Amino acid sequence: MQYEEFIYLAEIIGVAVFAVTGALAAQGKRMDILGVVVLAIVTSLGGGTLRDLTLNAHPVGWIVDTSYLWTAIFSAVGAFILCRYVAYPRRALLVLDAMGLALFAILGAQKALALGHSGLIVVMMAMITGTAGGMIRDILTREIPLILHRGGEIYATCAMAGAIFFVSFHGLIEERLLALISMGLIFATRMAAVFADLRLPEFIVAGHRLESARSARDKEK
Repeated sequence: MQYEEFIYLAEIIGVAVFAVTGALAAQGKRMDILGVVVLAIVTSLGGGTLRDLTLNAHPVGWIVDTSYLWTAIFSAVGAFILCRYVAYPRRALLVLDAMGLALFAILGAQKALALGHSGLIVVMMAMITGTAGGMIRDILTREIPLILHRGGEIYATCAMAGAIFFVSFHGLIEERLLALISMGLIFATRMAAVFADLRLPEFIVAGHRLESARSARDKEK
């Protein structure tokens, strides 16, 4: 498989995975199938669209190749039908979201790098591509975006770490292997945050007692 074919396959998988997370996020929101499909589309294509607009990369990818759009639609409809009959664990959404984050972050980094941008811009585009779609999804479903969760739980940091690794070793490791390792790093780090409570230190003013994450959640209820 050529590298271009590998990237295209990864993009299709990423769109499908993020579309499913968009569909699953509609649980309990009393959305009809059209609402679920719209949510899936903005989740799966929102980050890449924002990246392309920022990089002035016209036309936007899913307009040129509608297979991305059809992938999002079919994935959403499939999830809509399947979830009516099969129960899924709530953390499945977080696992799928981590997969989408890993795929899209490195695909965003790869595109920015191919356009000749600096390492800093490559890392920024990786974070935008990986997180923007999920932020739109969470806002539309009236949830706090994962990137803004209290308690120091890492999210965008995972994409940043993988993108920095990707940029640092570009040209030193074969491209396909480098992309896979970088994606694996993002996914593993995000899973550590979800299941092993891996967190970043929080900002605390001297003499101020910070409430616990559980107390904060109780207040929000």
